[in-house]
Amino acid sequence: MSKDRSTVKILNDKKESREISKTILDFGVTEEQKIDIMINLALSLESNDNMKEIVSFLKKFTINFNTEEKENNINVEDKSTNTNKIILD
Repeated sequence: MSKDRSTVKILNDKKESREISKTILDFGVTEEQKIDIMINLALSLESNDNMKEIVSFLKKFTINFNTEEKENNINVEDKSTNTNKIILD
């Protein structure tokens, strides 16, 4: 936070944030949607470090549908040990 911002301005910004949050909740969003909204907001942060840390934390609470993304995030030292498996009914 900038030191030159007045206390009144900070309090008004916080009040506005609470009102925005209340508006979102008034839509009747699910727990999963709340987490998705938080991730989407975090992705818009100017601080790349803050964004990565927040998104990394929140992704622990989401269901991942994009398996390619998940595979790309896993560091595997020896890929030759990975084997493909076929599941038969």
